Amino acid sequence: MEFSLMHAGLAAGAAMAAIPVLLHLFMRPTPKHVVFPALRLIRERQKRSKKKMRIKNWLLLAARMLVLALMALALARPRLHSETPLGDDSVPTALGLVFDTSLSMGYKQNDRTLLDLAKERALELIDRVPDSSLVFTADSASPASKTGRSPAAARQWINDLAVHAVNRPLNIAVGEVYEAVVECDRPRREVYVLSDLAKTSWDLGRPAEGLDKVAKAGETPGGKVATVVLRLGPPAAERENVSIDEMEIPSGVASTGDPVEVRGLVRSHGSKPASRVVEFYMGGVEKGQQPVKKGQTTVEIAPGGQAEVQFFTPPRLKEGEVHRAELRVTGAPDPLAFDDARYISFQARPPMKVLVVSDLDDDADFVALALDPEPGAGAARTYQVVRARGTELTTKYRDSLKDHAAVFLLDVAVLDDSAWGLLNAYVHEGGGLVVGAGVRCRPDNYNGPIPSQILPAQLDAPTPTQPNAATFGKVADVTHPLFDRYVEGYDSQFSIMPVYKYWKLKTPNAGRTLLTFADGAPALLERTFQGARTGRVLMWTTPLARRVQRSDPAAWNELPNLSYWVFPVVMNLTVPYLSGSTGEKLVFDAGEDAILPLGPGAAATDVRIVGPDGKTTEAATPPPAGEPLKVAAPQFPGHWIVVVSGPGDAKKTLGFSLNPPGAESRYAELEKGDLDSLFGKDGYALAGDDKALKKVTELIRVGHEIFPWIMFLILILVTAENYLANPFYKEPAGGPTAAPPTAPAQAAA
Repeated sequence: MEFSLMHAGLAAGAAMAAIPVLLHLFMRPTPKHVVFPALRLIRERQKRSKKKMRIKNWLLLAARMLVLALMALALARPRLHSETPLGDDSVPTALGLVFDTSLSMGYKQNDRTLLDLAKERALELIDRVPDSSLVFTADSASPASKTGRSPAAARQWINDLAVHAVNRPLNIAVGEVYEAVVECDRPRREVYVLSDLAKTSWDLGRPAEGLDKVAKAGETPGGKVATVVLRLGPPAAERENVSIDEMEIPSGVASTGDPVEVRGLVRSHGSKPASRVVEFYMGGVEKGQQPVKKGQTTVEIAPGGQAEVQFFTPPRLKEGEVHRAELRVTGAPDPLAFDDARYISFQARPPMKVLVVSDLDDDADFVALALDPEPGAGAARTYQVVRARGTELTTKYRDSLKDHAAVFLLDVAVLDDSAWGLLNAYVHEGGGLVVGAGVRCRPDNYNGPIPSQILPAQLDAPTPTQPNAATFGKVADVTHPLFDRYVEGYDSQFSIMPVYKYWKLKTPNAGRTLLTFADGAPALLERTFQGARTGRVLMWTTPLARRVQRSDPAAWNELPNLSYWVFPVVMNLTVPYLSGSTGEKLVFDAGEDAILPLGPGAAATDVRIVGPDGKTTEAATPPPAGEPLKVAAPQFPGHWIVVVSGPGDAKKTLGFSLNPPGAESRYAELEKGDLDSLFGKDGYALAGDDKALKKVTELIRVGHEIFPWIMFLILILVTAENYLANPFYKEPAGGPTAAPPTAPAQAAA
């Protein structure tokens, strides 16, 4: 620390401390001699107290001199400061400004976003540095320029800032600014980080970049870099926000006949109950078109709670077109607007054909009911279930098996080699097969050379009937598309679902376990085959049929039990997964590469991409024939249109939807320990508002002002001086002027 004076000339006033000495020397009274014998005792007493009074006189003189000196020093405004160059706003400065441009900075406070407040504070900081300064700027969305800007150019850059859906950790942006500021030759160096301190904006696993360079620069005279973190916006407990967190088609597929169910999840992130209107829109995006409202509903949400909404599209959606849907939250002002809408794109298709093969009708009933609950002539539905016997595979479905989205083989005793060969070819060409192994399955048939080419494992022998029913275990692969949505719900259901018997397995053929029983034995296995399309085989080691009576030898489990929701959900997810329809993903997160299949052998000569605003148009490189189209890291949430031109006049319109990252809606603020780990415990100053920012800035540039402490010391000294001076001004006991005693004779006369 160093000591300096803001007004050094005024320090000369400390010479006033000599005034009491001069007054004492020039105004010292001349003692008068009075001959008065009666005062002999008083003189003796004076001699004894002379030393004591001399000490008090010197203390009184010193107190008065020190008061005058301190008053002069106070007028000079003394300060303690660091190695940062002292002075006012005229010192050329290397000013670093790091902006948080994540979506949470769009939060409105008094009709202004937090980014607007950040801009205002930054412009105020620029106004307080001379034009000879250099300003180094960076934001969380784009790399910083290592070349400093003039204050005027920096103002323009700041005014153009906007929030972005895709951002990098602020650690990186801070490091870029640190590097530029350290290398700058300006005598004063300051870096300001303007953020709402949302945890999602930082990589808490590592400190801010560039701290090593800052520390090294601080070892040189005048090289210290001051860091100020400005926290913007209210704390988490005072923020109110309602968002649409999810929007999906629960079935995973959209039928051309039925209205398509669309579900959304609305969540409150505040401490107050919320009442909102949720609106459902379809269409739009194309030039001149606006989305059309198809429905709305009102939801009441408890603080921190959520509400599910449900809508249906019109029936008979056109096949082959990309349909677009949108949910919007309205009904009340919302401080954070980016999460008030959510988007999906999807394609409608005819009901998918599913072939269910069994020896007994009862064995197929539960699967058929789960996939097609209302079968009927001409009924519109997601799946069209066709039943068959094992002997009919080669006679009836040899040429049409490829037209089925999936084939279920449910407790079929024996298939001949030609039937196994047909299933083998079907799977290797991208088909999906589900095997439910039950009491009639013969290991010698299922373990043959042809079925071993596609089945995940070989059958050994059924377990003995359990004296007490066992249960399923936990999901072994929680990331699998069959289980990733409802992992916790699955585990709670499977843990109470009785299992009486299952097949023990020999060495697996090449399968992986997706689900186990409570004892760890495989319950569900998968085997995949890579080709032009991915073929998949799912093998259950216990039947997908149910016998009501446990005493029935065929009663192996209670998986298809109406008391549990697991069975119909898993079956309805199985078919789109096996058919690959879930791979035709048309909804992505902002910043994620959008992969759009063009179809087998399709060739593209030109690709045009239109953004959600209908104006932003960019070209993309056409992919090789037969390869999917990749749209690299689109950023703007909403509906996108992709027009693909082929040979001749062939054109195909595709599309996809982008949604903002959901984590931005769930605000969580950095704690003091987090900031310490990012910048070092003593490596930064934190300012929570405009007043604190001004105070911190003045502290950095000018230092600690000790004026208040000097005034406090003056007060103490004045009090002490008054105490010491009081004995000199006390009146004698007899009055203001005590006359000498008069002789009796004189009084008588």
